[in-house]
Amino acid sequence: MLSQLNERQEIWRGLLYGQRSMMLRLSAELKRDFGLSAAQFEGMLTLVESPDNSMPATQLAQRLLYSSGSGSHLIARLEEMGHVTRDRDPMDARVVVVALTESGLELINSALEVHTASLAREFDDLIDDGDLSVLLAFARKLAAKEGVISQPFSAG
Repeated sequence: MLSQLNERQEIWRGLLYGQRSMMLRLSAELKRDFGLSAAQFEGMLTLVESPDNSMPATQLAQRLLYSSGSGSHLIARLEEMGHVTRDRDPMDARVVVVALTESGLELINSALEVHTASLAREFDDLIDDGDLSVLLAFARKLAAKEGVISQPFSAG
């Protein structure tokens, strides 16, 4: 049994529990204000950051770090809600392309505006200007090690 964590373990635990607690609060806001779960918001955010607000379903699932089954479930739910469409790619009928609907685009843009303000309220004061470059370098290093990126996909 651990009686005390070393500094690296404490960093991990602080990041894990702090992020989880903040995420639960922010997720509750998304659900209350926009009727979206965090997963639905992330899926729609990924689409709005993509060219033409669309991408192949398999690519969407991969970018969200979902299994194909979890990705299919998410896409089906978003489609039922009227936020996305699923169509065959005209260039390759084996590929299913997911695209935001007009109402889905309006919803994610509204949710993103509010969510960005919530993130600023919750997160910005936690990072001192002098720590910004160190923390950004750490976030990028962690993302790169895990094979993901911290920038929107259309930017990176």
